[in-house]
Amino acid sequence: MNGEELNGIVASVRKLSHSDLPALLSLCLGNPQYYAFLVEEPTMGALAAEVTELPPGCSPDQKSYIGFFDAGGDLIAVLDLVRGYPAEGCAFIGFFMVDASRQGTGVGSLLILQLLNRLRCEGVSRVRLAYVEGNEQSRRFWEKCGFVEAGVPSDQGEYRVVPMECRLAQPM
Repeated sequence: MNGEELNGIVASVRKLSHSDLPALLSLCLGNPQYYAFLVEEPTMGALAAEVTELPPGCSPDQKSYIGFFDAGGDLIAVLDLVRGYPAEGCAFIGFFMVDASRQGTGVGSLLILQLLNRLRCEGVSRVRLAYVEGNEQSRRFWEKCGFVEAGVPSDQGEYRVVPMECRLAQPM
């Protein structure tokens, strides 16, 4: 994805580094509803670990932890994507968050729809994720983007996650 594909909403897209952690923490702290379901608040240390955290059996080259920036250089969204997980031909969204000031404007949906289109063109046939059970805002957002529940909720200690999936029709 690049800035031109996003109709002037996003000026740049790039992998996040440790120097981006303060902006990432600020974006996350602006979304307390999300963290209320996790029964924790974001911290610099937890986010630093998340930037490089991998699912079992995955290598660092499968993971993209990217930020979307506006023309002023402000981080407006973040996406954690793992290609080839949980199986070949799949991708997994580990985390996606839009700056609270831009929620409800269509930015998040546009970013995800652009992502799904790009993944489809790369030959990915399905995209999976999980939302925290009870977080209706997340559930509704992902359903609006074409995801459906795909499996039974699983315990993560303090909370449960509900798996979702979007099947991608391959271009002709």
